[in-house]
Amino acid sequence: MAIEITFPESLGLHRVRNFAEELSSALGDLGNLPMEQADSAITRVIVSDIPKREFGRCRQLIERILAKHLMSEEATITQAH
Repeated sequence: MAIEITFPESLGLHRVRNFAEELSSALGDLGNLPMEQADSAITRVIVSDIPKREFGRCRQLIERILAKHLMSEEATITQAH
């Protein structure tokens, strides 16, 4: 399973990358976001390899980090296929 987080271009490159880097470090066994992808994020971030049983916890972690970075209103979270 995977989750895609998209952001408007107006949000700013540094904010998206700071969020993605923190998420990459925090995921642990909840999913996969390589730091190289986090460092190159522009308007979207994809967390892949999410175990089905951990999908809800992974989404909660994403929402928590979005709130910490004050990005909850701008981000769109969808289940990727």
